[in-house]
Amino acid sequence: MDKDSESTSAVKTDKQPRPYGSWPSPISAQQLAAKGTRLGHAQSFDGKLYWLESRPAEKGRGVIVCWDGKKVTDVSPKSVSVGSKAHEYGGGDFLVCELGLLFCNADDQGVYLLDHQDELSLMTELPEVAKSLRYTDFSICPDNRWIYAVQENHTQDKSTGKPVVLNELVVIDSHSRAVKVVETGADFYSYPRVSPDGNRLCWTCWSHPQMPWDGTELWVADIDKDGTLTAKHKVCGGTEESIYQPEWSPDGVLHFVSDRSGWWNLYSFRDGVMNALMPTDNDCGLPQWNFGSRNYCFADSQNIYLSVFEQGEQRLVHIDVNSGHVEPLELPFTEYSGQLHYSNKRLFVVAGGPVIAQGLFAIELDTIKYVSIKQEPAIPIDSDQVSIAKPIQFTSAAGYQSYGYFYEPSNPDYCGLKNEKPPLIVLSHGGPTAAASSAFNLAIQFWTSRGFAVVDVNYGGSTGYGRAYRELLKGHWGINDVNDCLYAARFLVDDGLVDGERLLIRGGSAGGFTTLCALTFHDDFAAGMSRYGVADLEALASDSHKFEVRYLDSLVGDYPAQKAIYQERSPINNTDKLSCPILILQGSEDKVVPPAQSQQLAKALDEKDIPYEYIEFEGEAHGFRQQDNIIRAFESELSFYLKILKITVN
Repeated sequence: MDKDSESTSAVKTDKQPRPYGSWPSPISAQQLAAKGTRLGHAQSFDGKLYWLESRPAEKGRGVIVCWDGKKVTDVSPKSVSVGSKAHEYGGGDFLVCELGLLFCNADDQGVYLLDHQDELSLMTELPEVAKSLRYTDFSICPDNRWIYAVQENHTQDKSTGKPVVLNELVVIDSHSRAVKVVETGADFYSYPRVSPDGNRLCWTCWSHPQMPWDGTELWVADIDKDGTLTAKHKVCGGTEESIYQPEWSPDGVLHFVSDRSGWWNLYSFRDGVMNALMPTDNDCGLPQWNFGSRNYCFADSQNIYLSVFEQGEQRLVHIDVNSGHVEPLELPFTEYSGQLHYSNKRLFVVAGGPVIAQGLFAIELDTIKYVSIKQEPAIPIDSDQVSIAKPIQFTSAAGYQSYGYFYEPSNPDYCGLKNEKPPLIVLSHGGPTAAASSAFNLAIQFWTSRGFAVVDVNYGGSTGYGRAYRELLKGHWGINDVNDCLYAARFLVDDGLVDGERLLIRGGSAGGFTTLCALTFHDDFAAGMSRYGVADLEALASDSHKFEVRYLDSLVGDYPAQKAIYQERSPINNTDKLSCPILILQGSEDKVVPPAQSQQLAKALDEKDIPYEYIEFEGEAHGFRQQDNIIRAFESELSFYLKILKITVN
């Protein structure tokens, strides 16, 4: 970024000067809550598109919705909420097939079928039994007999009586509705996919302490006449290779994404030969936080559409398999959220761009024009008043290049006072294996429209910059991510773009841990906000859910062998080093980061008389989904910052 650049909002003479942070904004917390409808798993079938919505106005109820090319209609029963709780993050929650609509019910986690006569029936165990079972990631044979899925069984060890979670592949007989385990032994499974001829099944699996973006295996087996699997064999993968999204092409060729080159690239596997379809030093995959994500799809056996990261932003490309030619699609989107589907010369994507709110779009491939099917509410300001993400690149403490997106304050009616620089909010994304995006984000505009500058940091460990960058957090969580956030803020202070005395930091989950570490072990920030953030690494290592309970082995070190490191890096053990105020937001039903961590931190802050605010939201899990709670969370955070920075709003 040019050091001579100035805030555009500060040079417009037709705007009324007011202190940064005090500007009246056209964006309210109510609008943020209204836009909070989450777009989840999607599927195209019979020329129609189906997707899952989580609706804050209905207390987060999951609803399957259909677009037939003309209108949008709710299709799941009004009496149920759809959503799998497998891995606690879910995804892959339903399947549309010739039998009807197959889905996992959020309340009892049973699998139900809504047939074409709108008759609802249970496909698995009775509800009282099914409460210990969770299902996801469905795939069905062409004859509609065998339905394959991932089953997560919350049971007890017979010898010790202690809780244990078993993840397995199962087949559901659509005739008898019996459920049979067909593959077990690994700690985790995903992507069971039936070949077009119904004769083979592929899947991925991995075991502790690996996470799916660290090391997975790709397996294939023959499907026997009773639905069981025979001739199982591993295709590729291991502890140093991450396999993502195996799919069969329409002519039965196995495809998958692998990072064996150091980058997630697309491969085909035919007759024992592996072929890179688009070898590139760019990532073409996503971390498997949710089931059922798709970064590529087939129009037919010779034409593939693929989402590719380039310098942190994503674009769509078309691959001609015969010629090997790769053609970018000229579209305004810079973020594709892992739902890419094809039907009838259309692509369906969940996407967003710098001035395009995230939504569900249909792209007409004949013209490369797109229409919105489902989108967040209209942007409440003109597109030329939106604060556009500006990529920044800076050298961090360990000497590597780190990345982020800087947003200047922007408001159609106000500018800052002369010689005043804006306060800066540093965003530390979750995961930590996730990524900041340059796509329009109304929550960021909530801050920039009030006169705050924002930087969204893609710290070392983020997705989209290759395996080596993703592994920068190995053994260094709470260090490299924190330093990258600090150095991003210092970079902008040195460029004269923000006020170094008014730096704030906020983050949720893993980003909350980064936030708490920055506030605990450094003095750069005036205040911060942690949203269900990790405060105690030891507690997370022993009290987290199965999917992540060994994640810290790579991020921090083996536990309890390296217990001292866990204690040294945990903010909860170092509250004596805290000297700035903290806002703590927590869900009462969080299974990923249990509320005990936030409660313990609040108690320690209270005992040491350190300024803080603690708000626990009843009924919320890992991520706030209820409309009233979303509103309260944003309004509380704004009020907290204004009070700490002594900004008066008239």
